[in-house]
Amino acid sequence: MKPLHIQYKVLVHAVSGLLLVGWGWNAHGEDGDAGSGYEGGRGLITLEGPSGLFINPTSATLPKNAYTAQYCVFFPDNRSDVVGHGALGSFGSTDDFEFGAIATFLDFKGDGGHAESVGPYATYRIRKDDGTLPQISAGGYSRLGDKPLTHYTIFTAAYKRVPIHEDCPLRAVGLHAGVRQKWFHPDVPNDDTFAGYLGGELQLPLRVYAVSEITSRDRDVARHIPYSLGLQWRAAGIAMSMAAIQNGNTSDLSFYYGIGVSHSF
Repeated sequence: MKPLHIQYKVLVHAVSGLLLVGWGWNAHGEDGDAGSGYEGGRGLITLEGPSGLFINPTSATLPKNAYTAQYCVFFPDNRSDVVGHGALGSFGSTDDFEFGAIATFLDFKGDGGHAESVGPYATYRIRKDDGTLPQISAGGYSRLGDKPLTHYTIFTAAYKRVPIHEDCPLRAVGLHAGVRQKWFHPDVPNDDTFAGYLGGELQLPLRVYAVSEITSRDRDVARHIPYSLGLQWRAAGIAMSMAAIQNGNTSDLSFYYGIGVSHSF
């Protein structure tokens, strides 16, 4: 496959470097506007790229003047002959608008090949979760590079949090929903897909969240219904995620791990 231009490679390594030198998660947690205690249901880096569940992006945005750097690794069918790496770097310019970059690197260890892509993304929060109406956001992201990974995507997502009790083992329940439209490179067969998805999260003590999601299946590009289940730890100082994922084309549930840091100015 044709390699990326050198500036793309530099960006991939720069985003990964931010992860290593990050100053720690902001003291209010990454899922709410800084200083307000607002719970926006913000997750970590996903297979799609932007923060969310494990596969799909969700509606939360970073607080104003906060940045995050995140990394993930995915082992399809729990084998090491193909390994997927992802990186995310983003900044909250306001409480409602976040922008940044995402990158993907596929390492084909069997034949020594690889595929790379990198591109921008942005999310705008239309409204917060208050009263009976949910949080709603819209956004877009793209990956530019090797043809099989190149795509342009727009999405809309919603989130509703139902508090239980801060002293109970189950602190709150969160519900996510979204749709996304994706356009691939013109040379790729079945060059557009549409998907809807639903997700849920249970907030447990110590900022641990049990998370699961299911995505509609596009029969042209997926052999199975994509879904995931796992845990996210959204703690002060560092955040991690671990999941079993069926991405639609694996034979088995496959291991996924993510880690991230963040800081507010």
